[in-house]
Order: sequence, then structure tokens, then C-alpha cells
Amino acid sequence: MVFAKRTACCAKAGYTLVEVLVVVSIMGILSAMGVAGLQGAIANARVKDAAVNTAAFVERVANESNKLSAVLCMKVPDGNHQKIYVVRDNQKKDCTTPSDGIIDSLVLDAPNQFVSMAVCGPVTQNWFTSYGVFKPRLGIAATPPEGGVCIRYGTKNVFGAVRKDSKKNWVIPMWKVNHDGSKDSDWSNWIEL
Repeated sequence: MVFAKRTACCAKAGYTLVEVLVVVSIMGILSAMGVAGLQGAIANARVKDAAVNTAAFVERVANESNKLSAVLCMKVPDGNHQKIYVVRDNQKKDCTTPSDGIIDSLVLDAPNQFVSMAVCGPVTQNWFTSYGVFKPRLGIAATPPEGGVCIRYGTKNVFGAVRKDSKKNWVIPMWKVNHDGSKDSDWSNWIEL
């Protein structure tokens, strides 16, 4: 019996089991890191989209108020924090006596929800707890002079905000990541969309 060693005449054809396991484990680790990053990107994109859609809705309500020449009242209803609705005010024109018929509404996609503006930052009128009063005015938007509403993505610290500043004649959609839920002293560290 001759047990001769093979020489370099034949090249290795394939990979060893150890090499395959190392490559598969590295791919698994990289995939897990990518999925975690993707979850954060989804939350960011959805809350940004909700802020932009809410700002567009507020502008639409202002246009509708001018078109109807009527005072419109906008608020997040008690018990349903994924919806914001608009009703007409036929009495005192300050939304203290809004009528029952809903003219328009916006529903956020879950898990987005409206939260109190006290969580996001300072405003004079919080449309989460009180009505935003849209009064028709000639030549300028019917949006309230100031106010806003805050949007949160589920339980994550990803927030969007829609804010009306008295110095600007338009509604500003904003966004912030890693907001700890405490009220900011100003809006300087929020990103305008």
C-alpha cells in the first residue's frame, strides 16, 4: 500500500465548511444591523409624511374658510388621537359654539397619533386641546394667527409638528428625532420640512 501525498497537480475545487460558515455569519450580522437601521428610517419617513399631510390639510381648511366665507373650527377629538376634524361655527365666530356637522377630517395612519403640543414646544394655541379658529380674511390666509399640533410615531421618540407662527403667513411642518418628550424652550433645534 502506497499512501502518497497529492502534490499541487490538482487545485482545490470549492470552499471548506468553515469558510462557508464564516461568510454566512458575517452576512447575518450585517443584515441584522441593516434591519435595525431600516426600522428607524420607516418611523422617520412616516412621521415626516404625517407632518406634511397635516400642514397641507390646515392650508386646505384655510382655503375652504375663505371660499365659504365662514368661520371654521379645527380640533383633535377627545378619545381619537389619530383624527383631526373641522366643523363650522355659526354663532359667535370664535369657536366657542361649533356646530355638530363635520365638514372635513384628516386621519393619520397608525401608529402615528396627535399628542399635546406641550410635548413638542411652545405655542399660544394648542389645536390638540382647543379649537383652531379659521376666520376668512381678504388677501391673507384664514389660518389662525398662531397655534399648532404635534404628531408622534407610536411610542418612539420621533415627532412631527405643524406650527403657525404669527410672523409668517403659512403653516410650517417640522420634524425632530430623539426628542425626549420634554417641552423645548424654542423651535431652533427642529427641522423644517
